[in-house]
Amino acid sequence: MLRLMWVCFFALLGVSEVDSHPPIGFQVETLVTDAAIPVSLAPVPDGRLFYAELLTGSVRVLKDGILEPEPFVTLTVATSFDVGGARGLGLLALTADPDFATNQFLYVLYTPTPTEIVVSRFRDVEGIGIDEVEILRQPGDGKHNGGRIVFLPDNTLLITRGDTGFQDLAQDDEVVQGKIIRVNADGSIPVDNPSEGSPVFASGIRNSFGIAVHPITGRVFFSENGRNDDEINLLKAGGNYGWPICMGGCETPNTIFIDPIVNFNPSICPTGMDFYSGNTFPEQYRNDLFFTDCNTGRVQRIKLMPPSYDQVGVLENFVDEGPVGTLDVKTGADGNLYYTTFDAVFRLVPPSGNASTALSGMVTRVDDEGDEKAVLGAQIVLKQRNDGKTVFKHKALTDEEGRYFFTGLPEGEYRVVTKTKGFQKEKSFVMLNLTEPMILDVVLSPCRHDIVRCFR
Repeated sequence: MLRLMWVCFFALLGVSEVDSHPPIGFQVETLVTDAAIPVSLAPVPDGRLFYAELLTGSVRVLKDGILEPEPFVTLTVATSFDVGGARGLGLLALTADPDFATNQFLYVLYTPTPTEIVVSRFRDVEGIGIDEVEILRQPGDGKHNGGRIVFLPDNTLLITRGDTGFQDLAQDDEVVQGKIIRVNADGSIPVDNPSEGSPVFASGIRNSFGIAVHPITGRVFFSENGRNDDEINLLKAGGNYGWPICMGGCETPNTIFIDPIVNFNPSICPTGMDFYSGNTFPEQYRNDLFFTDCNTGRVQRIKLMPPSYDQVGVLENFVDEGPVGTLDVKTGADGNLYYTTFDAVFRLVPPSGNASTALSGMVTRVDDEGDEKAVLGAQIVLKQRNDGKTVFKHKALTDEEGRYFFTGLPEGEYRVVTKTKGFQKEKSFVMLNLTEPMILDVVLSPCRHDIVRCFR
């Protein structure tokens, strides 16, 4: 739920100092300090980063971390001022074509009028957008238009559409409002959509500001802004996510609506999201879901459990609260994470390779025959303390072979807690240094009722 109104955001513009605290060793670099609500990011293979300015209608470009003087394109957009209130209008989203290196296509989602949304394609020629091709025009309204756009592995396009402020539309199969729609890159309807001739791919959506494709499974996850509850969902073709009947999951389980994999109450206003797909961050972050939220100014991290990657194993703050809400996050071509607030663009850089160390190992259990078996999905929690305070805390999950790993750690003494449901917690202390990696194997014992260290 977007508790802060758009008009309030203008009071925050000009506040670019971010009191953010990523894990030790990571650095937050400020790239742009006077951005005009950079609501959406689109990295491209040549290293540039495009971003959309919500109210100016301009697409701006960062090259080598420096803002280009001229916009890529400036669109005429309807904004909140055109309808006299705080609304979801403007230049809403960007995404690059999967074949951008060859065709140079960039797709934009915007509101040319207060009652329409348009998806257009531009061709990049030396940093300038030309040859606009409108691929989609649909009804909108002053608020809850959505939206985000993302390509699937089959090169079809998903677009999140809000209910435009009319909640009953989310359950109306004849309209696109309150839906996630799927179209081909030219705007035509794929023949394998859930309903023949309809762009609707999923329904029961209130207002989604984030959508991302898992790099291993190709499955899609999206965020949902509710009235009181917010959600992270796993997208299913033809799925109904319950709005306005249920939000944050139904109180009474049913077979009609799909519950979220994560529910937030009170609301955090989840916005952009991306799976980390680079090679620059330490390996324990690869394929993790990062998302922003505009109520707290955090960047959060979800580690999904193998092998299906559809259940949450770890949910934690990656960048702590700042003075300004966060809007989008993406993996750049350089392998760093980029994220935006209402007035700034930042780059999150991991520890350098010569200033970090590593910890890895295997978690097993002993079965009834006395054989050791790998434990899948055990949680490993690292804590480093200084003067009685935790200065570093991070988590990992074991894979199908029971293995876990941490890299990019500052040296020092760590407390290691290993836990999984039905087994006793195991606690250890390790001293990590830069000279050699540390290996810590753990054997878990089943819970007994008289042991308080059980993880249930």
